[in-house]
Amino acid sequence: MKAALLGPCNYYCGHCALYLQKRCSGCAVESAKAAAKGEQWCDIYDCAKTEGYRRCVDCAQYPCAKYDKSIFSESFIKLIRDRLGSTPKS
Repeated sequence: MKAALLGPCNYYCGHCALYLQKRCSGCAVESAKAAAKGEQWCDIYDCAKTEGYRRCVDCAQYPCAKYDKSIFSESFIKLIRDRLGSTPKS
């Protein structure tokens, strides 16, 4: 397991379908690319970095509203499905 692929939300990017299909470089890399363009990839990643935490669980505010919108939110699942070109089976 590569430590660089473990996001502050404790999701391991190395298990993500997008990462495995080389459609994403992982939270840290994608966040750095977005920041270089003045954009935001993940508000959780940016918050942890700004606050100086490696993991959200180290923060006294954990779990916060940002965390509640994280990787299991509808928007994140939609992002993965859109990038993979898949839809849920009925």
